[in-house]
Parts: sequence; C-alpha cells; structure tokens
Amino acid sequence: MKTLVLEAPEKIEIREVEKPKIDKDELLVKLGYCGICTLEVRLYRGDLEIYYPIIPGHEAAGVVVEKGENVLSSIEPGTKVALDLVTRCNECYYCRSGKSNMCENRFKKGNRVLGGFAEYIPVKSTQVFPLPDSLTLSEAAFAEPVACCIRSLKNININLAEDLLIAGAGPMGIMHLLSALCMGVRVFISDPDKNRRKLAEELGAYLVIDPAAEDIDEVVKEHTGGRGVDGYIITSSAPEALEHAFEAIARDGRVNIYTSYNERASLSIDVNNLHRNEYLITGSEGRTEHDFLQAVRLLSFGKINVKPLISKITDFENIEEGMNAAMSNGTYRVLLKA
Repeated sequence: MKTLVLEAPEKIEIREVEKPKIDKDELLVKLGYCGICTLEVRLYRGDLEIYYPIIPGHEAAGVVVEKGENVLSSIEPGTKVALDLVTRCNECYYCRSGKSNMCENRFKKGNRVLGGFAEYIPVKSTQVFPLPDSLTLSEAAFAEPVACCIRSLKNININLAEDLLIAGAGPMGIMHLLSALCMGVRVFISDPDKNRRKLAEELGAYLVIDPAAEDIDEVVKEHTGGRGVDGYIITSSAPEALEHAFEAIARDGRVNIYTSYNERASLSIDVNNLHRNEYLITGSEGRTEHDFLQAVRLLSFGKINVKPLISKITDFENIEEGMNAAMSNGTYRVLLKA
C-alpha cells in the first residue's frame, strides 16, 4: 500500500509498504480522505516535531474492510467511519479523570501516532465512529476539527442565547461559528479578509466585522446594549486578536485562546480588571472522545455543513502541491484522497 512519510521538514515522500495486518482486537480501515490540518503544516515546515520519520494525518474517514475476531463492536466490514487518530494511553491521570485531551502519552513513540496519510490503517474499535449513508467521507473528515471546536465552546461555558465573538474566519473560525450556531448562540466574527467575512456571513454569522476598518469594541457594544459579548474565542494568531479581547467582552466575560503561537506571546491586562469583572481566561487543547462523538452526530444530523470549507482535494502524487495549498491564506481545508 501507499503511505506518505515525512522524513524531515519539507521532505515528504511516497513509500510502498505492506498492507497492515490487524490484531484480534482491531479493525482495518481503507482510508478515504484525510484533512491537512495546521498540525500537519507545522510538522511539514518543522515548526513542530514529534519524531521523524512519521506518517502524518489525523482528520480522517474511511471504510472498515476487516474486523478482528475479538472486536465486540457491532461494526462490520463495509461500514463508513470517522476516525479518532490522536490516540490516548487510557492509563495516565488525565485519561482516567475524563480529560483525555490532555493525555501525557499521546505523542510518545510507543503509541501509534497519527497515520492518516496512507491507504489503510489499523485501529482499535474505540477509535471508529459509524456514519450514516447520507454523510460523505470527505465531510466526515471534518469530525476531528469540529470536535475541537465543540471542546473550545464548552471551555467558556457558552450558553443558549448568549453573544459570542470569534476572532478569525479561517477554517477553525468558521467551524467554531457552525458549532456555536447549533448551541443557539448569536455569533459575531471578525476578520480583515473580505472573502472570509463573506463566507462567515453566508453561513449564519449575525454580524461580520473588519478589524482593520472598524472599532470592534464600539461595534459589539452597539449591538449588545453596551455590555459586550459573553464569550470571545481567538482562532487567529494575529497579535491584534489577543489585544481586542478585553475591550469586547462583558463583565464576567470568558476568553478562550484557541490558537497557538509559533513564538512566545504575552497577555497584557490589568489584573484589577480580572478581579473586578470576574473575567475567565482559558485555552483549548484538542478534544475528548465525547466531543468527537458529538461532532460526528452533528455532521450526521446535517446540523453542520462543512462542504464550503473543502478548498482543494489532492492525492499522494501531488502532496507537496497540496501542502503548499494548505499553507495558503486563500484556502480553508485541503483534503488528501487516499
């Protein structure tokens, strides 16, 4: 079978290997599509290193083709599935306390790490989530990033009929928008790119803001009776997105720094404001199995439409072109077709 192996930064190659054999408690999945996420981009550029060589890819979906004899699940060959490919050890404190997104061992070499850039992959039955016929494999490949957005929204305890501002209308900003709308939230979204603002508006944002031309604080307070928004999620690594946070939120507002930064970033705030306004500042890392299940169900129900986010589909032979497209500001999500 074909795999794509990242040997070193910006050195990725097709490698022919034997089709995997599964253990008695595993399933073999023929991969259909795998998203090229920011994680893969950072691995490719060398901004992040797990280890080399590595088969990247973790936003994947496919079809079960073999079932181990000890698998208790009712899933049978022929079943379409979304795949949870960021494995957990299920042994550390965080896994056992219901916070598996913080697993201490998830990227250790003893684990089967990532692996979605391949034709086939062996997985545990706990890593597969069955899909209805109505959901395509290309759409199901978005289950993982949607799950991360669900986790992010939970971290700021966003509630029905609250106001939320999302800084950044890139792929993760749009997926936060789509997830928040399922929760009955009124969503403002800011981005300097007019095309991204246009898509956000088409997909249901209450109001789109150009932070380069408008005062976010004034615009938001004009529409919230002078209060500001209840929640503010930063999906853009632009310093301005972080700076605007405490201008736009209401008293007892919650800020989630969803994005990560390649260089150290500092948060400048008068701690008296934290004290007097009861602000909550948090981050968001990955997702749990429950978040993943909820993402699959929302996609399956047709509540979240990710089709507009598929910017390009590439293949093994054109992976470098696909990686370059994924790094472009003009794309949302590039998918690798196995």
